[in-house]
Amino acid sequence: MNKVKMITVALAAALSLAVPFDSGIVKMDLARPAFAGSKITAGQNIAQHSLPLLMTVRSYSDWEGPHEMLRAYWTDIHFYGKAKEADRNIAKALAEYSRKEQDAFGKSRKELFAGAREEWRQRMRGSDSVSPYYGPFWFTGDILVRRADGKAVSFLEDNGEYAGGFHGISHLAGKNFDARTGKELRLSDVFANRFAMAEALKKKLKADYPEASFMENGGAGLDDIIDKLVKEDSLAWTLEPEGVTFWFNPYLLGGTYAEDTFVTTFCFNKEPELFKTNMDTGTPVWQGSKGYCMDLRSYTPLRLSGNSGNDKLCVAHENNRIRIEYKGQEYSNELTAVSIRPTLVVCSDGRRYLYVDYEQPASKFSAANYRLYVYDLNSKTPGLIGDYPMMRLASSLKDTGKRSWYVMSDPGDFYTTATADSNIAPGKRLRCRVGKDGRPEVYDVEGAKG
Repeated sequence: MNKVKMITVALAAALSLAVPFDSGIVKMDLARPAFAGSKITAGQNIAQHSLPLLMTVRSYSDWEGPHEMLRAYWTDIHFYGKAKEADRNIAKALAEYSRKEQDAFGKSRKELFAGAREEWRQRMRGSDSVSPYYGPFWFTGDILVRRADGKAVSFLEDNGEYAGGFHGISHLAGKNFDARTGKELRLSDVFANRFAMAEALKKKLKADYPEASFMENGGAGLDDIIDKLVKEDSLAWTLEPEGVTFWFNPYLLGGTYAEDTFVTTFCFNKEPELFKTNMDTGTPVWQGSKGYCMDLRSYTPLRLSGNSGNDKLCVAHENNRIRIEYKGQEYSNELTAVSIRPTLVVCSDGRRYLYVDYEQPASKFSAANYRLYVYDLNSKTPGLIGDYPMMRLASSLKDTGKRSWYVMSDPGDFYTTATADSNIAPGKRLRCRVGKDGRPEVYDVEGAKG
C-alpha cells in the first residue's frame, strides 16, 4: 500500500468546498487530496496511546416456511490489524470475550427461535394464552465503546430482547479491562472503598433524579437495592477517561417502564477521594488522557461534569429529525435516516464536538449510503458544522449480514471510509484527525500516490 506524504496545508483550505443554498451544510470534495500537516496526537503519552479497534455486527433472520420467526444480531470487538507487543494482552482478552459472546449468542438464538415457533403454533391453534400482538421475536446486541487507550478498554453492552408480550426488554452491562494485563477490572480495582462509593452513589442518584419513583419514602428502597448490588458486585459500570458511569436497567431500581434507564457519573476531578490514586502523583490511577472519543447511547443523557442539573448531552433520532439536548439547550435538523451512531469527541484543549454517522435509506434514485454529521458543542447552543462524505463503516454496504465499524477513540488519529459521493473511489480508507474547527481532516488516503 502506497502512503501519501503529509504536507503542511489545512484540509479545509485545500479541499474544494461548496455550500448548497438554504442547507447550511458544507460538502467535501476529496477529488484533489491535499493533506493536513504533521500529526498531532490529542494529549497522549506512551501509557495512554489509543488502540485501533474494530467492531463487527453480525445479523441473522430465521424463518419457519414463509413466516419470519426471529431477527437477531450480536457484536464482537477486536483489534484492527496486528497488535503491538504492549497491546497483545488486551488483544487476547478481547478475542476471548468475543468468542464467549459468540457461543452465548448461538445458544440464545436457538432458544428464541424455539420460543417464537411455539408461540406461532399456538396462535395458529387459536390459543388465548399468547399476546394479541404478532411480530418476529428479536435480539439486539450492541457495543458502545466508552474508552480504548493504553490504560483501559471499557464498553457498554446494550442488549435488547423481545420474546412475546406487549414490549421488549433491555439489558445493560459494562465490560472493563486493564489494557496492560488484559485482566477484567472490578470496582475494587478502581475505587478506594466500595462501601464509601455505595453511599456516594445513593446520594448521587437521589440528586440526579429527585422526581423518580425510587424516591418514595425518601429513597429507602433505593438504599437497600444499592447495598445489595454492591455486595453482589453486580453493578453495571463503565470506566471512562474522565470518570466512572453507572447504568441501571429498567425496573432494577423499582422504576416504571416509562422511566427507562437511570445513569449517573462520578468524575475523577470532582470526587477524587472515591478513587484509588497514584502514590507518586496523587492523581486517580485510572484517569485517562484529556483528548478522547466516546460512543453515546441514543436517548440516554450523558452528564458531562458529574454535576446534577443541565450539564448533560442527549442525542435522539425521531420523526425524521436528529435532536440534540446540550446543557439545557436544544438543536435539531431534518434527517431522514435508517440509523445513527453518535460519538462525543473531546479534544485535549477542551473543545467538544459530536460526530454522528447516519445511514441514508435507499430510494428508486440512489442506493443506501452512510455520511457523517459534525456538530459544535462549544457555544451556548449546539450547531451543525458540516455534512461529510465519509463514514466509520469499514465493510461493504452490500454486506448487510456483517458490518464492521472503526472505533473512534482518539481525536488525533482515527479511520473513516470514503463514501460513494466523495470523489474518491468508494471504500477507500481515510486516516483522519479532528481539525481546529471540528471538521475531520484527512492526512492519509489508502493507496494514494504522492
